[in-house]
Amino acid sequence: MTDGPPMHLAGVGTGQSRGAYLFGTVMAMILMLLAGILVYLLMAGAVRQWPDFPYIQSYGLLVINALAIPVLALITRWLHGMTLRDLIAPDRPIDWGMAGRSALIYAVPLLVQVVIGFWTGQLRPTDTALAVVLMLAPVSIILFSLQASAEELLFRGYLAQGAQLLFRHAVPAALLTGLLFTLAHEGSGARAIWAQRAEIMVMALFLSWMTVRFGRLEAAMGVHIINNVLFSFFIGGTDLPFPDLLTRTDPDPPDFEAWTDLAEFALYQGLTIGFYWLAGVKTGFIEQGRFSGGRTPRQA
Repeated sequence: MTDGPPMHLAGVGTGQSRGAYLFGTVMAMILMLLAGILVYLLMAGAVRQWPDFPYIQSYGLLVINALAIPVLALITRWLHGMTLRDLIAPDRPIDWGMAGRSALIYAVPLLVQVVIGFWTGQLRPTDTALAVVLMLAPVSIILFSLQASAEELLFRGYLAQGAQLLFRHAVPAALLTGLLFTLAHEGSGARAIWAQRAEIMVMALFLSWMTVRFGRLEAAMGVHIINNVLFSFFIGGTDLPFPDLLTRTDPDPPDFEAWTDLAEFALYQGLTIGFYWLAGVKTGFIEQGRFSGGRTPRQA
């Protein structure tokens, strides 16, 4: 089987129209809203049934996000004559090993951050019983994997293909999908709202870059999955609880307050992305599954 077009160019290569992607986006929003209402009603009943279980709403939100997978499968088949594989790796076998290798490389700086945070007192052991964490860990991993994969299929997959038809260039397409991705994560009650927005936007652009770089979506899916899984286990958010091992000493840290905060943020992002590039991309490990010690071929 010959290689198909890069994933973000699949809409261009198959002669899709911008109107079809726009209509598909609206339909996806409507279908997910209807499905989300159904899940919310079921979740409300579950809360009344198990009032002492604190994670029902958190898991319910992950389920609602994961519904983008069947919704996109329906829309891509109905409107575009395509399959979900065309949002991942058109005309090629899906390489889940690439997703795993990508997650492994990206996990290293995240785990270093966790160790430093614990050492400096920014993170502390959680009050959640270890037995509860271990029992629910498979549920968390599965749901976060589905949720992160759904977001990648939507933003770096379907919307990126539509944006490529609109702009005919990967950079403005990445900026648009990054902005939409950031707006989709609005609604947090945390104080550090601009820090969160900056982190989400940088992550979105990074995921778009690797999707264009590899011409396929698996690497971005792996990064997104491991980021969300490790965040839930070792850092946690202020809005929704998940069974975790560590949590922030200050559950709601302040926003950017000085240039030093911006410099620290830029340094961490640079080190994280730089490590991914040097250890995973430049060596060829993510694409080839081995360290070749040189630049790997990239698809135009």
